[in-house]
Amino acid sequence: MTIARSTLAESLRELYQFSVVDYCVFALMLILSAACGIYFGFFKRSTGADDEVTPESSSSDDDESGHQRKKKKTTSTFGSSTMDEYLLGSRKLKAFPVAMSLVAGYISGVTILGTPAEIYNFGTQYWLIVLPILLMGVAVCTIYLPVFCSLKLNSSYEYLELRFNSYVRSIASVMFVLDELFFLPMIIYVPALAFNQVTGFNLYLIGAIVCVVCIFYTLLGGIKAVVFTDAWQVVVMFISVVVVVIIGTIAIGGPDIIWDRSLDGGRIDFFNMSPSMYERQTFWAVLIGGFFYWTSFNSVNQTMVQRYMSLPNLKKAKLSIAMFTVGMGVFVSVCCYAGLLLYGKYYECDPASVGLVTTDDQLFPHYVMEAVGKLKGIPGLFIAGVFGAALSSLSVVLNSTSAVLLEDILKGLFRVNPTPFVANVFVRGSVVVLGLAAMGCLFIIEKLGGILSVATSLSAIAAGTTCGIFTLGMLVPWSNANGALFGGISGALLSGWVSLGSQFAGAAGEIAPHKLPVSIDGCIEDLVTNMTLVNPVYPDEASVFPLYRLSYHWITPIGVLTVLVVGTIVSFVTGPRDLRHIDPELISPVIHRFLPQESFGNYGTTSRTADGPQANFCEEMQPQSSGSGVGSVPYGTTTTLGRSEQSPKSR
Repeated sequence: MTIARSTLAESLRELYQFSVVDYCVFALMLILSAACGIYFGFFKRSTGADDEVTPESSSSDDDESGHQRKKKKTTSTFGSSTMDEYLLGSRKLKAFPVAMSLVAGYISGVTILGTPAEIYNFGTQYWLIVLPILLMGVAVCTIYLPVFCSLKLNSSYEYLELRFNSYVRSIASVMFVLDELFFLPMIIYVPALAFNQVTGFNLYLIGAIVCVVCIFYTLLGGIKAVVFTDAWQVVVMFISVVVVVIIGTIAIGGPDIIWDRSLDGGRIDFFNMSPSMYERQTFWAVLIGGFFYWTSFNSVNQTMVQRYMSLPNLKKAKLSIAMFTVGMGVFVSVCCYAGLLLYGKYYECDPASVGLVTTDDQLFPHYVMEAVGKLKGIPGLFIAGVFGAALSSLSVVLNSTSAVLLEDILKGLFRVNPTPFVANVFVRGSVVVLGLAAMGCLFIIEKLGGILSVATSLSAIAAGTTCGIFTLGMLVPWSNANGALFGGISGALLSGWVSLGSQFAGAAGEIAPHKLPVSIDGCIEDLVTNMTLVNPVYPDEASVFPLYRLSYHWITPIGVLTVLVVGTIVSFVTGPRDLRHIDPELISPVIHRFLPQESFGNYGTTSRTADGPQANFCEEMQPQSSGSGVGSVPYGTTTTLGRSEQSPKSR
């Protein structure tokens, strides 16, 4: 009878295959992505004259003395003319495209396929993640962003050398590179899985297509191609999911029926107030763990900070993050509702139980083909959206990781100062090598199940540790390099121990996520003949080490708090930093009120002595005191005849 069910399942898949229209929609998405690379690599770039300007002259064509700005001739025959243009878009990008790029870069296929499956299997408690997303936006804009914008760094990890020392910077940057290498094959696997579900194409072949297209336009166009490709890809993503959700809701009979079926099936639960840290989804786990995870990733991760730095000033960066926060909240909500839609469709016939899907992450693509597969172009639009999510995430990772390899590994760790030509070749070569490495690691992901939790667990190790180190530097002014080193190592070891221990325990069958019950009572007879749905038997987890049983939501808080606690203690034991001599530019403005007044005489000294570009809009970070003396006027200004001017030296 298993053979009969398998044959029927194959027949159902053959019934809902891609049409010519679907293939055309999908191909159009790939062609447009490649075209963006060609456009920004060869047509929309600075090749004739780049303005060599000081910040004072950036708002007009003439300086105050009436002299014309100098023009610097640059020549380039391949892609962006300078590394600043290739990696940061010359810091002249617009807020809205960058916001859409932030959304597209964060929303990989993991979100589109993993989130609906999470709601289908575990209920709506995860939907509460929208609140931590909003809180994350506030935290990033008030604590972390002003520091990065003031320093105007090419890599976020440069801050760690300015604040602590080169060893801390090297550890964090190496951790970032390793994290992205682990996550790269995950990005490719998800769309390949979806495409395989609806076409039967080989996973490795699809992975190669994604990599080649992404490497092509990232290699040519740099951050500009990444941002503007992301901007239209996120529109495709959103439209693809919304169209499927709307058509599916109408087909079922409206949201009321979906809600009632989900309520009867125990899927509606927003306030599971259980204090247990072992439950996968609780109010506290989602609220606290979600805030730490989202803040860790979006506050200091190079993939995000690099795009913050591509904007001209702090105001534009805050506006971009505000739009990103709202956009993420809306998109995640749509994906969560899609999970309820799945249950409304399969509440009496679970596809996994009857062999129609083999993993949870195939559930949404299977639904698309079954529910709207007969509508020509809709499956193609959906798969184009999933692939768009993968392309945007992959391009961001390739671009930002190549920047870290150049700025933090080659220049920072090995102290090599390459010529512009060598730097160009190194960065573009890194993009190619990373893309190829992602394809080589693709087979690893096939051995892991549950895309959402696996991706979160792997990223949480690096995200929690690095965010903890940055937070230690920005919010604990007396912390020193020893505290950062010991705190960072402790946080990485503990969070890695918990995360990897959980993965190994799960692979050994010692622990398993407790899914909500499903039914096959409504399945057609050929699928369930001589088959009885037996309630799953979960292993006894009492003998499993307690840390391995923790919900994946708690991994990031463990990493961040471990770094802060250990780092603060070690800093006090080894000799805390003298706050009178610290540069307030390296400390978050929310802490400035607690710094001694003498310290503001050091404002900007670190960035003036460090290599690299100087701050162009640090006024919003500088102390604004009403009295005379230190801090009464922003650092770097001279008062002439009652008028304050920016001193060129301060730039």
